[in-house]
Amino acid sequence: MNTNRSTYFVADEITRKIILLFIFEKMDIPLSENTLSEIIMSNPDLMSYMDYREALAQIVDVKFVVGKTSAGDLMYTLTKDGRDCLAHFWTKIPASIRESIIKYTDENKLRMKRSQEYRIDYFKNSDGTQTAVFMIKDYTGRPYNLMELKLRVPSRADAMRAAARWKDMAPEIYEFIYNHLVEGEDHDNASV
Repeated sequence: MNTNRSTYFVADEITRKIILLFIFEKMDIPLSENTLSEIIMSNPDLMSYMDYREALAQIVDVKFVVGKTSAGDLMYTLTKDGRDCLAHFWTKIPASIRESIIKYTDENKLRMKRSQEYRIDYFKNSDGTQTAVFMIKDYTGRPYNLMELKLRVPSRADAMRAAARWKDMAPEIYEFIYNHLVEGEDHDNASV
């Protein structure tokens, strides 16, 4: 977001809540706390971290946003009541802030969606190796793990290297596995 504004914007308590609702609407996907924090912290002009936490708690309390644990993660979603509230009060957000949020969400939505959907965890095995667990989570509708793949690797460094590659390669790997196991695509046509 643009942090080089010549004027400093200070949002009041109500405007902070409307800003959060606006972010939810523009992202149009369920959001984890980490993703929300990243959005807010990317532009400190919006609100402080403490103000963000307070505003989030308040919009959850009044059910403008609901938090649901899905596939092991707490994800927040904008409700119909939250959309209705935003429809009435979105003009409380200064145009420059709205534009900044829209620009940021347009530029970062796919990356943030991937960071929430393409997950990896790894843990040490009794023999000193690591097990890397690669996951693709689907948060649309009823959330679930679309795919979970466990791979034993020799070291933590190997697990970390795999983790770094997973977010970029997850769609291709899923497509390859799906095409070959479910669709029965011939091995000669493999692209991975």
